[in-house]
Amino acid sequence: MRTTILLLLFANCIPFNTISAQGCSDAGVCTAGPIGQLHTDSAGVGERRNYAKLTFSYAVGEQSTTIVQVIPEIGFGITDRFGVQLKVPYISASGNLGDNSGVGDVIATVSYAFIKEKERNVSGMLGVRLPTGSTDANAPGIPVGAATLNVVVPFPMPYQTGLGTTDLLMGINARHGRWVAALAYQHVFSNANNNRFTHASWLDDENASKYFESNLLERKDDAVARIQYAFPVGKLALQPGLLGIMHLAKDRRSPTGDEADRVDIDGSDGLTLNLTVDARYRLTDALALEAAYGSPLVVRETRPDGLTRSFVLTVGLRYAF
Repeated sequence: MRTTILLLLFANCIPFNTISAQGCSDAGVCTAGPIGQLHTDSAGVGERRNYAKLTFSYAVGEQSTTIVQVIPEIGFGITDRFGVQLKVPYISASGNLGDNSGVGDVIATVSYAFIKEKERNVSGMLGVRLPTGSTDANAPGIPVGAATLNVVVPFPMPYQTGLGTTDLLMGINARHGRWVAALAYQHVFSNANNNRFTHASWLDDENASKYFESNLLERKDDAVARIQYAFPVGKLALQPGLLGIMHLAKDRRSPTGDEADRVDIDGSDGLTLNLTVDARYRLTDALALEAAYGSPLVVRETRPDGLTRSFVLTVGLRYAF
């Protein structure tokens, strides 16, 4: 337990202000199903098919907004190789424009272990991200000096609880010894983003003008690659690694509010590279404390989807049964 606490304190002492304008840009596929999961053997957790997990996540996003998530997750092993997983996040965002909270986008996956051996494992994943979160939440008014102008205005995307897309998630996760690697793809089937945030809608308020505009945002696909190395420290399993996310095309938005007038958003495509560290501390054969940390090393210039993160820190409790 002492090692876990030291790890979290170390992560929290990294100078985040040097990367405060950057972002992790994870739209969900990076940790869907078996993608990016900890090497279970090194954690000492037995071969139990089912699990329930509750995760608390704290992140700092665009313009120092704070994003807190509570994520219940459950997984069932239908057979020794085939399983299903479900995540239903609750998201709360707070910043200099106000506060918003609500249910986020549901992620449901199925996975199959093609190879399942002690020293190597290859699992495939197929899933969906459903637009159950909101993209059209509004702020109660515009601050004008010490007063507030009572005009309902749209929050920018960092304050919304969803992306407004229906996505197909695909991936493969492979382990050989203590090396873990994954490739994944997130394809946008349909865009139903109703966000209407523009700088003009906030009467060019100084704080609002620093957020990326996202009027009728149309988000594009992501390709993901990650590599990690797992090693045990007593009852603690550590798994540092790198996570690369390639946004494959430029996102689009409408300057006029008409869907037919959408234009490309320059700088919204390209690579995001993150440093990650995962940890699991075994409390009993069935119960484990998990933690994860991520921060960006390389980022896209423009991130209108609200997924900017200068760092993400999560702590969760996992019960296998």
